Amino acid sequence: MVTRTISHALVSIFCLFTVVWGSVSLAQETRGFKYNNLTVSPYVNLDYTYDSNVDYGEGDEENADQILNITPGVDLTYTGNEWGLSGNAWYGYDKYIDYDELDADRYGESLQFYRESAKGWRLLLGQSYIKSSQNDSILDGGRGIWRDRDQFDFNGALSYQLSERTGITLSGLYSQLSYANDSKEYAPLYGTENWTAGLEFSRKLTEKSNLLLSGTYKQYVSDGATKVDDGSTGYSLMAGFGSRATRRITYRVMTGVEWFDYGDEDLLMGWTYSLGANWMINRKLSLSVSGSSHYQPSEDQANQAMQVYTLSSGLTYHPMEKLTTRFDVAIRREENEYDFGKVAASTDDEVSARFRADYRLMRYVTMYGGLEYETQMSDNDDYEFDRYRAMLGVQFRY
Repeated sequence: MVTRTISHALVSIFCLFTVVWGSVSLAQETRGFKYNNLTVSPYVNLDYTYDSNVDYGEGDEENADQILNITPGVDLTYTGNEWGLSGNAWYGYDKYIDYDELDADRYGESLQFYRESAKGWRLLLGQSYIKSSQNDSILDGGRGIWRDRDQFDFNGALSYQLSERTGITLSGLYSQLSYANDSKEYAPLYGTENWTAGLEFSRKLTEKSNLLLSGTYKQYVSDGATKVDDGSTGYSLMAGFGSRATRRITYRVMTGVEWFDYGDEDLLMGWTYSLGANWMINRKLSLSVSGSSHYQPSEDQANQAMQVYTLSSGLTYHPMEKLTTRFDVAIRREENEYDFGKVAASTDDEVSARFRADYRLMRYVTMYGGLEYETQMSDNDDYEFDRYRAMLGVQFRY
């Protein structure tokens, strides 16, 4: 799943840089069709999943099912002189054995472009679209919501090295999320449209570290506003530290304060943070950590604002050349800010853990399997659930 939580533009830019450089390295592998500097790698995934709670019920309302999935797709990379391009497009179809009313197709695409210059500037642009009814797992940076939805994202950053010790980065992000609602089956969900702009200064402290200062402005338009203005604005100021050129460790750690004017009626203020780090411990073991906090309009309660906290970590281990294992854990907290009459503002906590193993049988064939557990705790009993999934599949990739 490629859907990601939007917190601050600079956090997205940091993740996008990681994706771009990782995609560039794929071009150096011996897979795919190569046309000069262009590499095209088609694939198809076939997998079987057992889901203990396909409709997120509680207690006796839990319904289990088996799901068959086919997902063909294609990756591409192009490396030019001081610039590069990477992209992906895919289509998936889910077939439920018992609850065939949940059968659905999904599809998406993403594209990233970078351009750099010896004069000290670098441009990065990214775009993605997804249409899906599957849960966007918090393990992959999602919101943990299961519903038919469309999401379009566009982000970019332009950085320039003002001097040997000082740099500046201007970033921006646009996102549009909409849900398909059916009042006969489910309670409504509310999509949002979001614009974010950020400005960051970096100052060299040592050969391997920078001091970072940033300011962010964002604006939301919410589908769920019926008694207040549908527009909300937010501002944040943060400071922290980031890594300079290093092969084994990269990090960005920032914290500060955010102001959020919900519905142009009530100004909220709270602590905010952003975190992204990768550590290549040795040739076989690597660790990643990420997290953020931000205000936004609620997606499941009308006329409600919430503050979101996220934290996740992943450990990748290569015990042998053909085998890769990974363990991920993530936490997401949503704190609703307002009480409505006799209904108190609720707090929802979601925790998810996943183990996955990939084994390359031969050059073009990889077997994979995994276990995932997910639970949500809430002040509102209707929002609580437990769920586990077991998956086994095979990928054919050229």
